[in-house]
Amino acid sequence: MRKSFILLLILLLSACGKKEPSYMGSRSCRECHEAFYTLWETSYHGRAMQDFTADFHEKHLTPCDSFIVSGNEKYRYMMTDSGAYMAEAGSGKQYPLLYALGGKYVYYFLTPREKGKLQTLPLGYDVGKKEWFDITASSIRLHQTRSDTPLPWTDRRYTFNTACYACHVSQLSSEYDINNDSYTSEWREAGINCETCHGPAETHNRIFREAEKSGRQPQETYLKTVVRSKGYTAEQVNASCSYCHAKMISLTPEYIPGETFFRHFDLVTYENPDHYPDGRDLGENYTFTSWRMSPCVQNSDMDCLHCHTSSGRYRQKEDPNASCLPCHRQRVEHVSAHSRHPEGSEGSICIHCHMPKTEFARMTRSDHSMRPPMPAATRAYGSPNACNLCHTGKPPAWADSVIQTRYTGRYQSETMEWAGYIHSLRNGMDDDLDAALDLLLHPGNEIVKASLVRCMRSFRNERIPPVMLELLGDPSPLVRASAATVLGSYLRPAVTEALCRATQDSIRLVRIRAAEALAELPLSGIPPRFRRDYEHALGEVRQSLQLFPDSEISHYNHARFLERRGRLAPAVSEYRKALTLRPGYGEAAVNLGMLYYECGNIDSAQYFFRHAIENNPERLSAYIDLALLYAETGKSDAAAGLFRKAYRIRKHASAAYNLAVLYSGAHPDSALYWSEQAFELERDDAKYIYSYAFYLRENGKNDKARSVLENAVDQHNTSPDIYRLLGALYRNSGEEKRYRRLMERAAADPRLSPREQQIFRR
Repeated sequence: MRKSFILLLILLLSACGKKEPSYMGSRSCRECHEAFYTLWETSYHGRAMQDFTADFHEKHLTPCDSFIVSGNEKYRYMMTDSGAYMAEAGSGKQYPLLYALGGKYVYYFLTPREKGKLQTLPLGYDVGKKEWFDITASSIRLHQTRSDTPLPWTDRRYTFNTACYACHVSQLSSEYDINNDSYTSEWREAGINCETCHGPAETHNRIFREAEKSGRQPQETYLKTVVRSKGYTAEQVNASCSYCHAKMISLTPEYIPGETFFRHFDLVTYENPDHYPDGRDLGENYTFTSWRMSPCVQNSDMDCLHCHTSSGRYRQKEDPNASCLPCHRQRVEHVSAHSRHPEGSEGSICIHCHMPKTEFARMTRSDHSMRPPMPAATRAYGSPNACNLCHTGKPPAWADSVIQTRYTGRYQSETMEWAGYIHSLRNGMDDDLDAALDLLLHPGNEIVKASLVRCMRSFRNERIPPVMLELLGDPSPLVRASAATVLGSYLRPAVTEALCRATQDSIRLVRIRAAEALAELPLSGIPPRFRRDYEHALGEVRQSLQLFPDSEISHYNHARFLERRGRLAPAVSEYRKALTLRPGYGEAAVNLGMLYYECGNIDSAQYFFRHAIENNPERLSAYIDLALLYAETGKSDAAAGLFRKAYRIRKHASAAYNLAVLYSGAHPDSALYWSEQAFELERDDAKYIYSYAFYLRENGKNDKARSVLENAVDQHNTSPDIYRLLGALYRNSGEEKRYRRLMERAAADPRLSPREQQIFRR
């Protein structure tokens, strides 16, 4: 075995000549794999993108009989002797159809635009209904609490080179020039070719052709020159599918099949509102997150190829219950007893209950978490469940009562517990924080754990860091990376040490998130023994942030990283690039305004805050930042007006607190009112606790102020100001013993800096 491995290594090195193996194209596979080539070439993978031809029109489309509204215009598909085009009613423009995407449920179409761009046209074709439809209206997020409006079809999110290419063509070179916003994109093949899943074939082809000439049969080891399910772990096989079937964040320029997912990608989990709190998703093609939730995946070595061929076909189409064999043979053989539905009915098909389909953008996808129906979650959050997808005339309460009666409903309890925590945390409520933290310290699914951790990023609470430090040792790199990100808000010696160790992690995702968390520290703040690993991880961070120069989000994230590193000039440049790509990008405008504000460039700061408000009148942070600028420059009335507007948009502690500060001189009663609003919104925040108690005292309410402060100390929500104000109240009432005990407690409080502790000790 060892000899075979060494021989393989020698052959690989000689074939590569110290360079990466080359891609050869699917036709190079046909010579030896004719049957597989034929299956692939006719599959939805093989035809993920294809030339638009008259033959394609005849086989797949029906006429578009009238104009269809998309945005502020009307469009119609036309096929003439000179070619196919989409006509715009108002302007009379005609957009030629160059390529077709998809085909299983819908077809989208591409037209060439200026500067090498391919744009997705406004009308798509519904294959099942055989009708044309507006793609922009169909792509609205359906269950978000915030309002959503369709983007115009000319938006860059519908630009193929920017958004869609990775899963519709193979071996793409995007070649984007940011200086003139242009592309010279090239790809080896349209569609998802053999090498996308199996890796570059040059070495494989060479070895087998040489073996054929010599008359020798290649050893089994040589087969690993390309990825096959045989001999590879389930994790490796699943990762090769996840490249197109995961809602993810890329970390490296290229993923080579056979490598593990988290060495190249981060994964979006339930912190994202594209998922319901219980984990059901929109029904998009991104099934990898729910797949990792599946108890079948967690408790076995099952991979994607158990149910699907490498070309994407469903293996058990004729006998779907065979998908659940051999693990669930007893239930499959007695499916009626298990499902409580007659054998042969829709309800007796395992995947109809455990993998129900939902529709988004006229595409239907199966829920790959493989969990049983959860009507309790439908009642709580509106998420879909299999019972009501079939029994459409019945309410979710009926379905829940059936589950409770037939199956006792106990299995729903665990999901409803963590879903409740995610729901609360996503909505800014920390009432369940202690329970969620306790859950994180017990064994559990990595997706649930990572989701809960990520939902805690917006909270500042001293109960969080000890748990995050514990999770840096979790078996899941996704959980470790998520914990590292949260710890970036709590940098102190013990946390810094733990994050530095995380930059030595074997998984790139963890190293990157740990280095990002440490980004605010100068190199001198990193212990010498970790500096080499830290600088290496920083290099990986920089690479990951510069992968997509045509993405405004990439430039925004890069700018934030540079800003945390103290590199303000390049941060300004990156924010400006983000705004060039998307002028209405409010987050970039607000952050750029803050940078100018901090640098003393008031006029530029004011311009970008106003720019953010003009493009999104509901953008809370822009109002608050502009109000702070006005307050600092003496425009108190204008500042108060903006803070009030911000508070009307959303009750926000910062807006209320700043109103209290503005009114503190002339209107102490108003200052007390607004400080109380801030306190009620953020009862664990030491700043708001202190300000509320301060204004209580200013208004002569010493007993109430004392109660608020004592409760804060008991709950460990402390700060030097809280100790000083409570101490002053004790001394003013002659309670010297209480005052001394309080100072002793402050001197030993680990949340305070050593310098503050020393002051209290004196």
